[in-house]
Amino acid sequence: MTTVEAPRGIAKFTMGIGILLACAFAVTVSNSMVFPALSDLQDKYNFSNAGLGFISASGFFTSLVVQLVFAPFADRGKPKRLVLIALLLAFCGSTLFAFGGSLWVFVLARMLSGASLGTSGPAIRAIAANIDKSRAAERLGRLRGVELAGFTGGPLIGAFLITPLGLRGAFLIFGCIALVAFVVVLPKHLPSLPTTNDSRKPSIELLRLKPIRAAALASLTLFLPVGIYDSLWDRYITDQGGNNFMVGMTFLLYTIPFIMFGAAGGRLADKRGASQMTVVGIAVTIPLVLVYGYISSPWVLVGLALIEGIIGALSIPATQSLIASVAPVGRASAAQGLTGSGDLLAATLMSLIAPILYGSFGPGATFGFAAGLMAITGTAVALMLRTTADSRSAT
Repeated sequence: MTTVEAPRGIAKFTMGIGILLACAFAVTVSNSMVFPALSDLQDKYNFSNAGLGFISASGFFTSLVVQLVFAPFADRGKPKRLVLIALLLAFCGSTLFAFGGSLWVFVLARMLSGASLGTSGPAIRAIAANIDKSRAAERLGRLRGVELAGFTGGPLIGAFLITPLGLRGAFLIFGCIALVAFVVVLPKHLPSLPTTNDSRKPSIELLRLKPIRAAALASLTLFLPVGIYDSLWDRYITDQGGNNFMVGMTFLLYTIPFIMFGAAGGRLADKRGASQMTVVGIAVTIPLVLVYGYISSPWVLVGLALIEGIIGALSIPATQSLIASVAPVGRASAAQGLTGSGDLLAATLMSLIAPILYGSFGPGATFGFAAGLMAITGTAVALMLRTTADSRSAT
């Protein structure tokens, strides 16, 4: 029997993690349909701005809990099972959005969608980082680009589908994507992770390690604004005179740098050091988040999304590589789940607070609050990473 090799360009793009890229894309694209649909759901079913926060926060919170509890199972030799469950959950979430008719049904649908992300994400990232640790950030950069292609391609496609097919038809199409992916992934092989006696310990136990705390706080800092984007971005663009197409464009333009430069940004982190690139990324992101609150033109907001994407392509792979580098042997997925839970805790709180701030004080106060929190936590990250590096050099 002869083996047919993948074309060189495809092999270079997949970097040996093609099945992981496919799984990540399927889960994220099935989740992302809700982003351009929030204001349409609000207008059709007449729930308040706080309802936007409840929908977003429910997804974040569920993913938080699921990551924290179930990520260690991937360290025990069951990553494929988690990915398959995630695809089924994504299908169920989209289907419930299609047939729901009230705020609390949409909250439940978002919980199912959030659970799908929490089930698969830590395992996929851990496997990608452990295949070759010398190129961990490069592979994680490629993975992040594909994940974001799912997150941003979904809203763009969804924005086009809502008008001709309605909300129900658009959600059903995205649910079918997850179901098809389940059938495709079912017979495939997924790599396993190193296992030790510590693999059965809960993720939260890793917080006793200072390097883990520093990496988790760094990841949380970069994730803080996501709570605003998820709960308010559609509303904010619309209030500035934009439309669903512009909302989709902002997500698309944010993603393009990850697709084009994510792996290159990861290589830079592998070369220059994940800690250094993480701190630089946080420092550059803070003023951009602040500026968002004072832009009145929706097209300028669309353009700034491209700039933020370039910054993210250089910093986020470094942060994820930092997590992988400090994770103890046998705890790779648990560490990713722990930091992912921290990210989602921050996003959950922000998605609840942001609509209230936005309704009461406007966008300047909303984005300024997020930038201020990022400045505080980012300073703490820089100090923690510096003392950790100093202690390592002393020994």
